[in-house]
Amino acid sequence: MTGIFRFRVGFGFVVLLGLFSSALFGQGPPTELARQHLESGIQFYQQGRYKQALNDFQIIATSMSGTEYADDALLRIGRYYLDIEEDFARAKESLDAILRSYPTGDAAPGAYYYLGEVIFRSDRGGTAIDDALANYQRVFLYPGNAYIPAAIFSTGFALERQGNFRDAVDAYFQVIVDHPRSDWSVGAQLGVGRSLVRQGEPILAMAQFQEVRNNYPDSVEAKEALDWLTLLYRFYGAPSLGQAVNFRRDTTFRAALADKFKNVKAVRVSASGIHVLERGRKRVITFDRTGKLVSTKRAVDPYSLVVDPRGQLVIANNKGVVIEGQPKAFNVPTEDGPEQLQKIRAAARDRLGEVYIFDQKRKAVLRFNDSGEFLGAFPDNSKREVLALEIDKNGNLVMLMKSDRSVHVYNPAGRTLARITTKKGGLNLKKAVDIALDPAGFLYILDQDRAQIAVFDASYKFLTMLTAQNLGGGALSKPTSLDVDASGDLYVYDDKEKALIRLN
Repeated sequence: MTGIFRFRVGFGFVVLLGLFSSALFGQGPPTELARQHLESGIQFYQQGRYKQALNDFQIIATSMSGTEYADDALLRIGRYYLDIEEDFARAKESLDAILRSYPTGDAAPGAYYYLGEVIFRSDRGGTAIDDALANYQRVFLYPGNAYIPAAIFSTGFALERQGNFRDAVDAYFQVIVDHPRSDWSVGAQLGVGRSLVRQGEPILAMAQFQEVRNNYPDSVEAKEALDWLTLLYRFYGAPSLGQAVNFRRDTTFRAALADKFKNVKAVRVSASGIHVLERGRKRVITFDRTGKLVSTKRAVDPYSLVVDPRGQLVIANNKGVVIEGQPKAFNVPTEDGPEQLQKIRAAARDRLGEVYIFDQKRKAVLRFNDSGEFLGAFPDNSKREVLALEIDKNGNLVMLMKSDRSVHVYNPAGRTLARITTKKGGLNLKKAVDIALDPAGFLYILDQDRAQIAVFDASYKFLTMLTAQNLGGGALSKPTSLDVDASGDLYVYDDKEKALIRLN
């Protein structure tokens, strides 16, 4: 009896230990636990608690790779690195892992879609857009999957970026017709309008923007469509009706400041307000849309101010650049070792974080990556003096030159897209002092001495001249800086009046 009992107890212990070991070391896939981690991660992500979400997803990907939720976890890890960290290399690593290990899983079409997004968003020219388009097309290898509307929309957006506006319109219309209830249809309608503008069909574009307002009246896109309509009507609708393009001074807008402005170098507009850089008092003043003072921040020896494509202020100081509120020094290699830039006069940052700096000492525009590493002179090693730098919506660098007040436009690869002579020829501006870009990509060149503005379309073709009479009936006396808001309203600093003026 005792021996048999010992055998049975021993056998039971071995079986129990085996079952425990199997569960502990994953020989039986812990599907339910993986599901719980995935749901937990999704909840954390929706709450903006990204680190906790990432931890849940990584537990599944590393410890539960044999479950049906592993590819979903990898997809969400890839999206985290793409959307939150903007770490394109790590995003690609996670997405590639799906296609290597789970090529027939339900996350595979999403992996191809987001690989396209990784390539597109990290695009610096060359064949990158074609590579992104190829990944969007691979989404269609999986019929009926949920990423098809997104892939078609992103195809249209990539073609629009590429300048292939006719095919972009076709892709956008495919979203509207085939997937009218998808989340992408309203964006596609906006895309049709934008592309028609670039095709030289502004009146047809206005009809598309009005459709956005009619079909999606409560959407964010409806507000954007209204801004487009306002801007396009001003330059195309009114003239087609025989009306002049006129702005009036908005007398309700008065920048509330205890003392007068002093030595204003720049006026720039962002989503958070209207920003004025005073070199004299070494500060950046921000007003809201009513003219109420919002904030005053010190600036060390400032020379220029721009708003980058991310909506962040970029302030060029004599010995550095302030980006997202953080000062940063930039060095260039010399025979004696790294040398810090000491005469910075203008700076701009593109959507990928690369910084362009005009250095007065070297009389060159210098390019640095997002880590501050020197990449070289841009677009070449020629000497040049620059009054203003801007980045357009496609990542092209726009320069106002000091010597002849001409405007040069270069793509990210350094190829010349446009050169606009301002002093001679049809423009005949007397003294160009500032440039601005509106959301449609239109270029505005401010002439200080004649108090007028030359306007060019997004292809840098001359559109119209806003004379002093068009601008508030002579509201400007000595304009020295300007910017344009989303609806096309002009914000101009007038040095004679010592006032910030809004024209709408």
